[in-house]
Amino acid sequence: MRALFLALVISALSLTAAPSAAVAKSNLFGLPSIEELENPNPDLASLVYSEDGVILHKFFLKNRTFVPLKSIPMSVQKALIATEDVEFYRHWGVDLRRLVIAMGENVVRGRSRWHGASTITQQLAKNLFLTQERTVTRKMKEFVTAVELEKTYTKDEILALYLNTVYYGSGAYGIEAAAITYFGKKASELTLPESATLIATLKNPTAYNPEKNPEGSLGRRNLVLSLMEKEKFITPAVAAKAKKTPLTINYTPVSHHGAAPYFTEYIRQTVKPAARLGDINLHRDGLTIQTTLDSRMQNYAEEAASEHLASLQAKFDRYWTWTEPLKNQIIRESARYREMRDEDGLSDARAMAKLKADKVWLKGLLHDKTRIQVALVAIDPSNGHVKAWVGGNKFAPEDYKYQFDHVWQARRQPGSTFKPFVYSAAIDKGIPANFQVLDQPLELKSGDKIWSPRNSDNSSGGWTTLRSAITRSLNQVTVRLAYENLTTSEIISYARRMGISSPIPSNLSIALGTAEVSPLELAGAFSTFANNGVWNEPVSILKVEDKNHHTLSEYVPNSRFAIDSTSNFVMVSMMKDVINKGTGIAVRARYGLDIEAGGKTGTTQSLRDAWFAGFTPQLVAVVWTGFDDERIKFTSMEYGQGARASLPIWAGFMKRCYADPALGLENRYFHIPDNVIAVPISSTTNRPSNLYDPEVYIEYFTPKGFQYYQNQPDHSEEAVPDPSMDPSAVPEKDWKSEWGF
Repeated sequence: MRALFLALVISALSLTAAPSAAVAKSNLFGLPSIEELENPNPDLASLVYSEDGVILHKFFLKNRTFVPLKSIPMSVQKALIATEDVEFYRHWGVDLRRLVIAMGENVVRGRSRWHGASTITQQLAKNLFLTQERTVTRKMKEFVTAVELEKTYTKDEILALYLNTVYYGSGAYGIEAAAITYFGKKASELTLPESATLIATLKNPTAYNPEKNPEGSLGRRNLVLSLMEKEKFITPAVAAKAKKTPLTINYTPVSHHGAAPYFTEYIRQTVKPAARLGDINLHRDGLTIQTTLDSRMQNYAEEAASEHLASLQAKFDRYWTWTEPLKNQIIRESARYREMRDEDGLSDARAMAKLKADKVWLKGLLHDKTRIQVALVAIDPSNGHVKAWVGGNKFAPEDYKYQFDHVWQARRQPGSTFKPFVYSAAIDKGIPANFQVLDQPLELKSGDKIWSPRNSDNSSGGWTTLRSAITRSLNQVTVRLAYENLTTSEIISYARRMGISSPIPSNLSIALGTAEVSPLELAGAFSTFANNGVWNEPVSILKVEDKNHHTLSEYVPNSRFAIDSTSNFVMVSMMKDVINKGTGIAVRARYGLDIEAGGKTGTTQSLRDAWFAGFTPQLVAVVWTGFDDERIKFTSMEYGQGARASLPIWAGFMKRCYADPALGLENRYFHIPDNVIAVPISSTTNRPSNLYDPEVYIEYFTPKGFQYYQNQPDHSEEAVPDPSMDPSAVPEKDWKSEWGF
């Protein structure tokens, strides 16, 4: 043993005399190469930031974030040196005096696993490049690597590397992650007692974890403070005061799903493809991802959705009843049924009997199927920045685990929220908002098929203006307008220009929203209305930087002129009426939201989907509610239509946002182009009137629309079909070939 001890000392001295020769043989002895020493590559967490500077999420294998030494308080640095290596600024990587003493103790005590008085540099060498085994061989590698680190880096650089890589417990690697985990603050904001607490964990991250063992942590913290006092880093008075400070933590461990879990998972899937950023590992390479989300708006979106879903779910549960055939279908589609059939070899009858007998399992299965889902996405129309994103009914990060995201992965029929694209095509074509269409059923034939769309309440009426039709969401007027005055290609063209990218079949039913879309693209399309007719591509990532803050990817704005600004304003005025006195009036009457806004409700056939798309000059939001299984649906218009199921979430979100002065939102008017023609019109005669007429309102025209209005016939005195008459009595029209219905 004594001979071995002397050999180690001699070897150490010889290596310090010619360390480069030892490193030159790194491949032979398992030592890090010069390149590895100069470019250490510890696993770093990638950080996702909101636009207002909040860390939304970390993607990591090891939760570690680098910060420069200037951002680490001196109290942390001095606590580390006092505790681990008081000679740090005076040795060259190895403290020979401590090493010889430690080796002597190992020899005398006959240890099989040698302990050594490692310096900070040696510990860094072990953490970055070597294993944690306690053997003589590993100790010698540590020795040589520490010397090379000292040759490669300054003392301050070594200190920064150490503090940024060491493990502090609770999944936190590095001082920044530790400060956030235990105290909910940045490392630069740490106090002296907090600094000592974190350095205390390094001795044993489990035994001195302030969350799991506060008593042990407090004792170790005070020992660290005493060592700082001993080395004259702090005065006795400061040490005494710090020791009396209670151990107060704000424990916020970082999980793999932080704030806005649906949004950050979308970010992961967007950044993940290697083709976007090259050979980048999102979980190892310490990327900084700057997003457009606003953390405050995100909180308001989640609060509004959670609040309304609770009452909406209660109403649904009260009225929903399972039919036996549907219940049997659900059971047969379950994984447990397939397992019984395929693996256990049970017959259908036997498997069904066993599963129905398991009341707890069956209740859970049916319960999950009938949970109402939600999607809410909010966009700044001026630039397309996504500000809030709720992709389902799992709001808490701990409840979320790679859930299906209804904002961008789900495509559902938008119902009447698609109608504005039909009316936009008409207005931009020169048909005025007060153009009158007969509100009567229309039978359309194509071969053996007959389609006769009806209004949602089965009502009918006489000549009705487009403004009134969209305000009241009249299906019969919308279909007649599309059939008699437009073409499917025109409707599809306007939907495309305004942001709808999903497939749209070329048939007349699209006028009532039968073509499936995602809430994200619908929000982008409605942003066009709020942005004076200019479409901006919805964007969620502004910039991606590597660990050295070099830009890897930066968003390039993508926008286009979608619709004439004058036509756009006429459409905005029509959708303002939806909120002021139409199907969206609950925004004013029930929720008291008194801001300039437009919008459109939407409810699909058989109450499967409920929508509300609304906008102000500064913010657009689309809300969808429904079920993952389309066989499940709302049971009544009383609570399941867009105005009852989705509008309350939109109103709750908007009220919260506009009530927060920090967001900078204000009640602004929509832009009115100079060539808009405003005319007082009598709602009774549909002709120009004076402002003193009690039935007067201001109608807005495009120049082409006003010319059309002056030349159109007056239908006010014309007879209309009896609303109660059979639709087959209405003159039948054959399909135009282009409809392809």
